Amino acid sequence: MFYSLSNDLLFKQIFGTKKNIRFLEVLLEEIKGLPRGSLHQKISVLNSYPLNKTNLSNKTLTSDILVDLPDEIINLEMYTSFDQEKFTKSKMYFFRIYATELQIGQNYDQKKKVTQYNICLKSSLPFTQNLKTEYLLKEKEKNYIVDKDLKGFIYNLDKIKSDRYNVGESNLLERMLLLIKAPSFEIQEKIAEGSEILMDLVKEIRKLIYDEETRELKNMRDKWRDEDRKEAREEGLKEGLKAGISKGIEQGIEQGIEQGIEQKELNIITNMLENNESIPKIAQYTGASTQKIEKIKKSLSL
Repeated sequence: MFYSLSNDLLFKQIFGTKKNIRFLEVLLEEIKGLPRGSLHQKISVLNSYPLNKTNLSNKTLTSDILVDLPDEIINLEMYTSFDQEKFTKSKMYFFRIYATELQIGQNYDQKKKVTQYNICLKSSLPFTQNLKTEYLLKEKEKNYIVDKDLKGFIYNLDKIKSDRYNVGESNLLERMLLLIKAPSFEIQEKIAEGSEILMDLVKEIRKLIYDEETRELKNMRDKWRDEDRKEAREEGLKEGLKAGISKGIEQGIEQGIEQGIEQKELNIITNMLENNESIPKIAQYTGASTQKIEKIKKSLSL
């Protein structure tokens, strides 16, 4: 069976690990319209981890890619489908990164800008009728823009209609996005024809997907997630009945978003500790106290 990169863990394994950093460099150069090679050795992934049996046992590992650039923080997320609920959770995490970027005593003008890229196979949001949609976070009551350096983008791959693939190094962004949704290796190879970086990308995808251990891990992960969704639905129903149907749904969504943010913070702290990042830097990017980070580090026996 062919597994496309629409699976978030496979997407992160290709673009979010240290050994594949050049694929992420090229993807971000194309997304941002930068010259080839301009991000070479200038980015680092703050929540990078290899896919293996040891860390897969942690069902809550983050599947997004948090990237540190010299003047920008980027959060890159992959979705099979993108709806209003996922958009709301994504915005909450987006703002959390932004809010914790400014250090105590630092000049506001010195902070890095924060950008979020949501890549999805299909979006049900009515305003995502094009391949690329830009959005800004606004204050609800007065409807003013929170900050011009706080931008989000949604790439709706369902809007890529091209069935012809340029040969060579032209139009790399669209071709990389087509590779993500391609239903077979044969189509991936046609898309990548004539491009060295795309052919290398296809080879890495093939190697990863044909690896028996990787296939086993992916199947285990998918099974766990199905079980988690079922458990979450059942627990949500119980809580909803306790609090009253209408009030319970509202509280459940709010609580779920808060818990999701807390879990993502824990995941980032864990991954940064495992990558030997300093506690002050971890505190800077997560907003967590040094005492909390020290406690997590102790629990991990690092």
